[in-house]
Amino acid sequence: MFDRAMAAVVTTAAAAAAVVMIVFALGFALYALIVPNIGPAAAAAFVALAAALVVSLFALVVAWRKRKHEREAAIAQAQLMDDLPMGLGDIVRDRPIATLAITALGGLLAARHPTLMRDLIHIAARFRR
Repeated sequence: MFDRAMAAVVTTAAAAAAVVMIVFALGFALYALIVPNIGPAAAAAFVALAAALVVSLFALVVAWRKRKHEREAAIAQAQLMDDLPMGLGDIVRDRPIATLAITALGGLLAARHPTLMRDLIHIAARFRR
């Protein structure tokens, strides 16, 4: 297991180093391509602008993916909450004696500790909103 983790770390580091080399080479190539036409200062500014555009584009794509993932998670959570009452209904239908015992235990607990039950109901009401 440790070997797999180390292999993943080494592979990720190698890929990151390769990407850094590619970005550096592309930046230098762009600089060398435009320096004869507009001068060294403007060429450096142009390369910096191109790098900023690439970074902002990458950030935009990552943000879109994150929003998509959050939307999918919210849909899955809503689906789970919609299916939960049906699952509880199945439990009640499959195990009526256990359900009766749990209901009786809840009633005894409510009679014995009403403040605890009030607090539990308030907590449950907060999650329903």
